[in-house]
Amino acid sequence: MAIRIIPASYRCDCGHVSHFTERVIREMREASRRKPTRIQDSEADPHIVEFTKEGAVAVICPRLGRCGITGWE
Repeated sequence: MAIRIIPASYRCDCGHVSHFTERVIREMREASRRKPTRIQDSEADPHIVEFTKEGAVAVICPRLGRCGITGWE
C-alpha cells in the first residue's frame, strides 16, 4: 500500500515518490471537501494522488493501478 511521507510527499508501492509543496497539498485537501480531486506529479511516468473529504486516500500508479494510502512516515 502507498504511504504519505510527511509533510507533502507520497510513495507508491512501485517505489516512485511524488513530491509536492505543503501549500498545494493544503489547497487540495480544502478543495476535496466540496468534491473529490486529484493531483498529478510532473514526472515522465506520472502518478496521481486522489483526495476525498478524508484527505489523500490513494496513489494511482500507471503500472499498478490504484494503491490505497495506508499510513505515513
